Order: sequence, then C-alpha cells, then structure tokens
Amino acid sequence: MGNLFTMPSAADGAAETLSSMDDFDFSLLIAAVAAAKTQHEEMESAFKELVEAVEREEHNRRRRKEAHGTGDGYNKRPTFPSWAEIRDETTAAIFRKKYRMTKPQFTQLCSKINTAVGDKDFRPDATNKSDSYLSGEMRVAIGLRMLCGGSYIDYVGRAYGVNSVRTVYNCFDKLIDWLEATFEFPLIHLLQQLKAGNEEAVKKLKEMSDDFAVDSTGCFIGCIGAIDGIAIRIKCPSNVADPGNYFCRKNFYAINVQAICDKQKRFTWLSFHQGSAHDSFAWSQTKLSDLLEEIEPILKKYGFYFVGDSAYPLCVYLLVPYDDADAASQNDAFNFWLSNSRIRIECAFGELIMRFGIFWRSLRFRSLDKCNRVIRAAALLHNFLIDSREDQLDYYYFKNLSTNDVIAAEASMLSPNDGDDDDDDDFTFPLVVDNNEPKPCGRKSTATLTREEEGGILRDHLCVTLYSEGMYRRLTHRMKTNALGNVYCE
Repeated sequence: MGNLFTMPSAADGAAETLSSMDDFDFSLLIAAVAAAKTQHEEMESAFKELVEAVEREEHNRRRRKEAHGTGDGYNKRPTFPSWAEIRDETTAAIFRKKYRMTKPQFTQLCSKINTAVGDKDFRPDATNKSDSYLSGEMRVAIGLRMLCGGSYIDYVGRAYGVNSVRTVYNCFDKLIDWLEATFEFPLIHLLQQLKAGNEEAVKKLKEMSDDFAVDSTGCFIGCIGAIDGIAIRIKCPSNVADPGNYFCRKNFYAINVQAICDKQKRFTWLSFHQGSAHDSFAWSQTKLSDLLEEIEPILKKYGFYFVGDSAYPLCVYLLVPYDDADAASQNDAFNFWLSNSRIRIECAFGELIMRFGIFWRSLRFRSLDKCNRVIRAAALLHNFLIDSREDQLDYYYFKNLSTNDVIAAEASMLSPNDGDDDDDDDFTFPLVVDNNEPKPCGRKSTATLTREEEGGILRDHLCVTLYSEGMYRRLTHRMKTNALGNVYCE
C-alpha cells in the first residue's frame, strides 16, 4: 500500500510493482484509474463550455461595439434616433404645436434646467439604468408631451428609444422635479424682502404697480397683483380621510387653486386647497394672508395692494369691486378699472389651461401632492414661456378664437374613453372652472370690520381720483369682439 500511488520510474519497475500486488491492492488501483479518467472527462467538457462561452461573449461584444460605436459616457445609439434628429426633422409649426414652444425656447429651457440640476442629473452616464440612456433633451420632450396632453402609448417604441410605460412616466416625473428645481414664484420672497427693508424689492414691486397702471394712464396705481381661484377637476382622492371635502359645488371632485399674477399674466404665487372651500376661506388659510396682515403698515405706506372679485374680503391690501354700482357712476368707473387689472388672472388661467392639455381631463394621479406638483410645474413653465416669448402668436390665437375651435374641443371631450379610463362622466361637467360663488354669511369680527373700513378709505380715494381724471368705463365703440362675442380692446 505504501507505493500504491507512486509513479514508476520505468516500465520494468511498474511491471514489478503490479506483479507484487495482491487482489485487494489491484482492485483499489483500478478504481483510482477509473475515477481519474472520469474527472479528466468532466474537466475537458467544462473547458470546452468555457471556450464556447468566451467566444459567444466576444461575438456579442463586437456586435454591441458595431451598434453603439466606440465612444464612452453620453453617446447616442444609432439604432434609435437622437433628439437632434427628431428636432431637425420636425417643422417649426409642428414643433410648437407638440411642445407648446419654439425650438429656441426648448433649447433655452434645457439650458436652464441643466444649469439648475447639473450634468450628473441632466446628462447621466449611459451605463446606468435603462431610462438613463435617454438624453436630458429627450426626457424633457417626453415630459412636455405628457404635460401637453399626450398619451404614454405614443412614446413606447423605437421612435423615442423608450422600452416601457414606466420609463415614460419616469420622464414625466423627472420633468416635474426639474421644473420645480429650476424656477420659483417670486411674490413671497419679494414681500419678505420688503419686510426687511430691501430697496430692490420696493423697486420691483413699484415696477409691477406701474405696469398695471399703464392702461389707466397712472390713475389706478398701486396694484401689484390680481388674485382669483380656479377649480381643477381630479379623480376622487383615495389618500385622504374625507374625500367629500374635495367635492365642489360644481358637482365634481376638484382642487381649489388660489393664484396671483402680474400684468403680463405671470403667476407670482400659488396655493392649493380642498375643492369645497370657498375662495375667501381658502385665502384666509394661506401663509401669504398671514404675511400680508403682518406687513400691512408697510404696504399701506407704499400704497401696494392686490385686486380680487367680490368673493374676497375688502381690506387695505386687497381691493374688491363696489356692490350694485350704478352705470356711469364713480363706483362704476372704479369697478371697470379694477376689473381691467383683475382680468389678468382670468386670462392667465385661460392660457394655462388652453396650453397644457393635461388639464383637459381629470387629473388621475393617486396622490393629491402629485396633482399639486403637476399644477405648480405647469404654472412655472407657463411663466417661462411668457418670459421667453418671441412673438404675439398667443395674443392673436385668443383674439381670433372662433366657435369652430370650441366645437372641436367639445368633440374631443366627448370622444370614447380609452381602455384604462374608469371614469365614465369626464364630459358631464366642466373640467376647469372658476370658483366664484356668493360670499358666505356670518357675523364679522371687529378686526374684519376695521380692515374693511381701512380698505374702503383707499378704495374711495382711488374712485375719486379715477373719476376726476375722466377715467370712466370705456365706451362700446372703442371695443371690438371676436367670433364668440368676447370683447377685447386694441
């Protein structure tokens, strides 16, 4: 047994060793040889499989290299069109209809987002997750189309390089994040700077006031914003204790959006509330309302105020129309010029809704926070489009609005539902409406009566100034109407 596994030095030695073995030792030797042979065959088979795997991987690597090129990092894939190809192949008119902006505006938007979020987020390495293969411009384009009312079905496939529905919604969510990170509403910051005595804030607010006062040749001076509320329809919320609080008087679930805009229809402040809330109650629950009460003496010093409709409480920093003003009276003149400024928020709402088709149907997101963020992002993008506006096509569009446009919009609202639409009454009620209703009854507090008295003094002063300067309600012959009978002034 001692030399059983010893390799013989020569054939004679091996023969001598074998001849000296008994039957037991010889059986062990035969078993060891058989085991070694089996192990050798297994190793040879594993080696062949390894060689085949290496050759197969090398073949696949060469194919990928030929398809993707040899570049590294952010690199387009020839199997899918790049954003530059899609942009260049789209005419200027179609591009504007699809994305609600011109090609230069789109480039400017992407540049601002890239600056705000950085290259790491806007242009991630192509070796990351699947949705990271899409360039920042492509993700902005897909998100914009969703915001403009497009369907996720349109983007799955080779046209945009999107492989799944989840990727489309990831692009949409990413655009919402980027817009919130890139832009902001300026009003709160301006008022806080005003409270701190910042002269630049005073200068900016005076510029806003002068802008509103242009139409009245400087007589209706001091207005720094127009406020109103709008009800945007949503699905019945499932993540709140009492969904009934979001059921508005128009008989659908909605979010009451309180907003303020400047003369150019840029939104300067937004706030979100339950759909059943009256405008006056929603306004009283905002932090802006508390801030304005705190800095009321400063606003009174500079003569700054906002304008709203009769749903809001009268005070020194928020003026509303006179009730039951007689025609051609001083009060009527004041009401006309107040409405001339207040109508800006109505127009801002109209442009927002007409521009972004996502609001042409109920917002179908599961969480109210997601609905609020989508509305906020759309308003921020609306501001960007106004600031970067290159022409007056928007003005002429609304000026030339005809009944055919309204009929076409109604027809699209009445079209059959798609497969995943479980809300069969989309077209029963208006999707986006004003939230005006009579002011709720109740006994006013002493503080409220005092604020109304001070606001009445400022309102009477402006009323007398307007009337003494001959700023009456404009005559009919100075107005024009579009095909719907809506009045506008040249």
